[in-house]
Amino acid sequence: MRFFFMSKNWIRIAAISVLLCIFIGIYISHGMAQQFTVPDLHRYWTAVIYHLLHSTTILILAFSSDSLIQTIYRNIVSLCFLLGILFFCGTLYLLIIFELSSFSFLTPVGGFAFIFGWITLFFSFLKR
Repeated sequence: MRFFFMSKNWIRIAAISVLLCIFIGIYISHGMAQQFTVPDLHRYWTAVIYHLLHSTTILILAFSSDSLIQTIYRNIVSLCFLLGILFFCGTLYLLIIFELSSFSFLTPVGGFAFIFGWITLFFSFLKR
């Protein structure tokens, strides 16, 4: 399990996540945008912005030094953001692209993961 939390792996995960975000953005913007209602497009942009913001933050944390943030906090925050991307953004993508609302109950779990990640990041700097 320790191997999973190495910075190299967080860089790989963040790079794949950003790439996936770009592919989803291209797919919807150029292929399906005409098919959506205004609320669907609002959900889409919310998901893409949160996805890109948190993927980029994971990447920044992976490159940060131990003098800036301790490894344990870096791993907790990155894991929270990854879970937030999967549950919050993922369920919004499923709802928009496939009209699959049976997983919508996981959307708040992802939002909570984002919030917990930011709170953990904040408190990690108070301990220094």
